[in-house]
Amino acid sequence: MRPTTPYRPLDITIPFPELTAYARTATLLHPRRGAPTAADSSVGGPLLWPADEAWPVCREAHGRARGVRPDRARRYERLVEAVWARPRPAGAVGLPYTEAEWAEVDAMTEAAYQPDRHDGSPLPLLALAQFYARDVPDLAAFAPVGADLLQVLWCPFTGHEDAVAGDHGPATRLLWRRSAEVREVRARQPEPPIVERRHYLPEPCVLFPERVVEYPFAEYLPKELDERIQAWEDAAVARAGDAAPLYQYDLSLAPGWKIGGWDSWHRTDLVRVFCGSCGTEMRLLLTIDSGGGAPSWLPYDEARAAWDGTRPPSLHGPTGISASRDEYRAFVCPSDPTHPHRMSSQ
Repeated sequence: MRPTTPYRPLDITIPFPELTAYARTATLLHPRRGAPTAADSSVGGPLLWPADEAWPVCREAHGRARGVRPDRARRYERLVEAVWARPRPAGAVGLPYTEAEWAEVDAMTEAAYQPDRHDGSPLPLLALAQFYARDVPDLAAFAPVGADLLQVLWCPFTGHEDAVAGDHGPATRLLWRRSAEVREVRARQPEPPIVERRHYLPEPCVLFPERVVEYPFAEYLPKELDERIQAWEDAAVARAGDAAPLYQYDLSLAPGWKIGGWDSWHRTDLVRVFCGSCGTEMRLLLTIDSGGGAPSWLPYDEARAAWDGTRPPSLHGPTGISASRDEYRAFVCPSDPTHPHRMSSQ
């Protein structure tokens, strides 16, 4: 079953036709576990990286920070998945771990999932994702002239300079390429010896892009329109209770990994993000999602998995990623895509 979101419960532009002027398209990426190659758009897959180009490293002073080795983190994830997949007798309490498995789980949890120590050396960046314009319709609007491939890498430690004030998450690097210029692909891609959190380590996922229409977070709208939408919501809740669709969660902003669309500020008040180079207000390019969101957006395959009990055990979806709160977003300058991007969390 191809991941596809249900139709919206209603078209919000019918009661509020002025919202049509604010419509933006977004491409939901719907990552699903798989075996992507460098020729594919993916999360956690190999990048189309030239064999003769050095792999980027982070030289920030991380000190002797604690974290977890990638092999240990992956072993832990596979262990948990295997335990969840085992049959359990009716009425059984708890999960069917063996004693040896419990010992591994205890060792990770007692160390707050950071049993290993970084030696302070430069860290190769993690390959997080890559997106080809041929697969992701909304990518072309952000790309420099001639570029058709966006690659996203990040340092597996937080606290770097690309974040909006007050936000914390892995430092990211966005790289645009002309894919046809890559003649020979690097066979082996480096990996850092340690990551700060196991949920910074992506699982290999293929993508199933789907284009949707979004409308702004309410604070972007004129005050009069926002107030009318709130009054409309109040009346809908009075009639239908919890079944009433809400603007923020059901009718305007899609959750999930996506390219383009509108940015949500559901944990804070609106923070407008401006380019540090030219002062232009920046646009949302990429949303890295940690799971969750309104049930009305749940793709059909996920809804079916939740119904029949086969939903993967990860709380953060197929990618296994939890970068910062619910969403970790990359904003870019619409005037010049070569200006430094900024990251923000919600």
